[in-house]
Amino acid sequence: MSTEVKVLSTSTRTNLEVLKHHMKKLGFKYYEARNEWVTFGTQLMIDEKRVSPFDNIAISIDFRYLHVDISDFSLIGNLPEAEQAILDFYEAEGITDED
Repeated sequence: MSTEVKVLSTSTRTNLEVLKHHMKKLGFKYYEARNEWVTFGTQLMIDEKRVSPFDNIAISIDFRYLHVDISDFSLIGNLPEAEQAILDFYEAEGITDED
């Protein structure tokens, strides 16, 4: 069984590094880029099937979609700045609402 791995362009990797740095300043750790998703969180939650971030923000790097799951009230105050960082990432990637 082969696994298809998508290689990100140099510009996308650079833009992703900028986003990761900004999200880290906001209190989110980077976990992984997989299946077109970039995931940030504050801690890991482990169940019998997988390891996943708890208190997370997941964004699509292919189209404009955002999933937020935050129960830590101190992080909720960072959402406007996190949203702006994500919008800046999309703008740098040339992704618009029409895409």
